[in-house]
Amino acid sequence: MDMKRWVLNRRTIMRLFGAGSALAMRPSSAQWQIPTPKDGTNMTGVEPDKVLLKDYRPKSIFRIQVTAIPKAKFPVIDAHCHGARPLEFLPRMVEIMDAAGVEKTIIFTGAANGARFQAAARPYLKYKGRFDLWCNLDWTGSDTPGYGPAAVKALEECHSEGAVGVGEITDKGMGLGHPVGDGPAGWPGAGNQSKTMGPHPDDPRMDAIWDKCAQLGMPINMHVSNIIWVYYPMDNQNDGMMNSLTWRLDNKPGIMRHDELIESMDNMLTRHPKTTYIFCHFANLDYDYNRLGQLLDRHANMYVDISAQYCESSATPRATIKFYTKYADRILYGTDMTYHPRMFATTFRILESLDEHFYEQDLFFNFDYHWPMSGFGLPDDILRKVYNENARAVYQKARAGAA
Repeated sequence: MDMKRWVLNRRTIMRLFGAGSALAMRPSSAQWQIPTPKDGTNMTGVEPDKVLLKDYRPKSIFRIQVTAIPKAKFPVIDAHCHGARPLEFLPRMVEIMDAAGVEKTIIFTGAANGARFQAAARPYLKYKGRFDLWCNLDWTGSDTPGYGPAAVKALEECHSEGAVGVGEITDKGMGLGHPVGDGPAGWPGAGNQSKTMGPHPDDPRMDAIWDKCAQLGMPINMHVSNIIWVYYPMDNQNDGMMNSLTWRLDNKPGIMRHDELIESMDNMLTRHPKTTYIFCHFANLDYDYNRLGQLLDRHANMYVDISAQYCESSATPRATIKFYTKYADRILYGTDMTYHPRMFATTFRILESLDEHFYEQDLFFNFDYHWPMSGFGLPDDILRKVYNENARAVYQKARAGAA
């Protein structure tokens, strides 16, 4: 019997990975903290017409296979993580990595100059070989015509201090480095509506920065646009509203919209074929795999990570499996969620099992949808690539083109 995966009834699953096993994390007033998993409020006895959409928490009644996969079938490189929050959580984070089979995690430190990167990197250095540390870009003056040279200098400083990549950098419509102000209460930047527009991916001011990343052999993780539902009206026809309302952009005037952002990304990729890019969250195109596939076909320097997009992609399992099969060499595993055994077990269940019609609405914000999920049952050769081989290939590709 394979001890890493077994079939259990639903009650046992909840006992293993439910609220009772939630990590005890000390709250920090200085840093935003994702809450531990919780169970939805039981509203038994409430009249149906009084149940609000925000309280809708369906539970599957199908007596079908339920697979627990606490440890990945193959070693994992998590290509998308924002680090331990608070830092006191770091030792427990490493314990969870060991138990889940995560051999290495890419940490987006957010640091944008040499001194800040050095400080941000220090806590992780004691765990040799377990973390790759990436920097951000210095966005100071990014809304001015002269932006660029100072950011290149800061990037070189970070690289000299050990940064091996750049990311996550984001453009949801107001330009790179300019938050639009969406996100849950307490989210970094929430409510910080930018008043000025920064550069978009294909802005000429960014050319020297993208070229410098190529010269230094540093891959870039970029968040372009957002999940498609956030751009649609928040009404009774928006089937992603239960989550996308938190991130809504339909009410933000003056921002660059979804299609324009994807076109800007396409232009950037064409102009910088020597720079290696990872577009997180399936480039927010997992609602249109044909379009995403066309971009991958045109640009050999483009990869995607699957972080924070498990619920969205598992809602269309057949289309998603087809995409994984065709582009198995271009997809990287990532989480973008606070480390917790149940979080990892859920991602592994989606990737490895053939379970169907299951919910995880109360496992952090990324799973807060009303629709059921299904597993992909990916074969071993694809799992190996997604879990670790493609991350290594990204580094190899980026460094092979370094000056």
